[in-house]
This record gives sequence, structure tokens and C-alpha cells, in this order.
Amino acid sequence: MKVIDMALLATVAVLVVGCSTNEPAPSTKNEIVTLDNGKQYSVPVGSIYTKAPVTQKAIARYTELGVKECENGDITWEDKSVSERINGIMRNGTKEEGVSIIEKAAKEGTIGCASPLPHA
Repeated sequence: MKVIDMALLATVAVLVVGCSTNEPAPSTKNEIVTLDNGKQYSVPVGSIYTKAPVTQKAIARYTELGVKECENGDITWEDKSVSERINGIMRNGTKEEGVSIIEKAAKEGTIGCASPLPHA
């Protein structure tokens, strides 16, 4: 009986540790979007993305907020839930709350930049 109890306890411990340390990862599935500039970009499925390449000022701001890989000619994207939170803050919140959301999203990988895909 003690062997079964020990085996059961070990199994429960492994499940608790495994389930409590796994954080959800952003989706790695991407879709290809073509903008009016004729260039194609690969962005996460379901994300919201800009319709034109970012400016140097936007790149500097994104870098300041924690999005490190923006380059000239890129577009920005954000997870739909991040976009909804940002839009809500823009209507009813403070600038600090909006900055906090973007910084957190940058750390989580739910906001970023996408470079134009090379022509095939």
C-alpha cells in the first residue's frame, strides 16, 4: 500500500510542478499579408498590424518600450487582445497605463515588428 501511495504522490507532484511552470506561449502560426505598397509581411495569425511601414520616430518609440527588432520598412503588429486593451486605454485611461501595456506585451512577445519578405 505504501508503494502505491508514494507513486501517486510523486505523480501528483510532477503534474503540479509541470502545470504551474508552463506559461502560455504566443502563437507561432503566421499568415502572409500584402500591403498596398506591394510588399508581403509575415505576422502572427489573428494579429492587428499597421497598413504602412513605420517611421524612424515610431521605431525609436518602440525600441524605447522594449520592442527591439524594428527596422526601416517594417510594419508593427500586436496580438488582438493587446490591441483591444490599448484601444480601451486610449479612450478611458492614462498614458502611463498604455505604456505599461505595451512594455508588458513586448516582454511577452505579443507585440512586434515584421520585415518585408524577400521576393520569391
